[in-house]
Amino acid sequence: MGAEPDFEEAFDRLWPRCYRLARRMTGNREAAEDIAAEAMARLYARWRRVGNLEWKEAWVLRVTTNLAIDAHRRSTPPLGHERTFNEEDAIVVRIALVEALRALPERQRDAVVLRYLTDLDEADVARALHISPGTVKSHLHRGISTLRRRLGDDLEEIYLAARPT
Repeated sequence: MGAEPDFEEAFDRLWPRCYRLARRMTGNREAAEDIAAEAMARLYARWRRVGNLEWKEAWVLRVTTNLAIDAHRRSTPPLGHERTFNEEDAIVVRIALVEALRALPERQRDAVVLRYLTDLDEADVARALHISPGTVKSHLHRGISTLRRRLGDDLEEIYLAARPT
């Protein structure tokens, strides 16, 4: 069949992108492999129509996205489900966290960084900043509230992803 070599070339180029997209959406290697395989199978089944389109990459990535959304709707995450971050995701998360921290007032930023990123307890943060423990709690509450508004409610997941391993 004349179109097969073109498909093999497209497969080699598109499979990694489909897999990465599905992995980012699901946080699960096995599910990402299944989703990418299904997206590529659908591309193959429609290759005569889609193969000559200049936006075939967008088409297969959209199929991958739809499959990942459908998989999420059908499943309930197991207890203790943790999303895994690859290196690129962790870098993006760190940049977003740094920008959100920079936007905080100085005392709130200092309190949040000392408490959560350097793991000092509230008493040690108070001593480091020469303020009372009650003031530390107030700065932490305000700072975390602002970060949640900026970064979303998954702040603990963001914090864990931003920490170097």
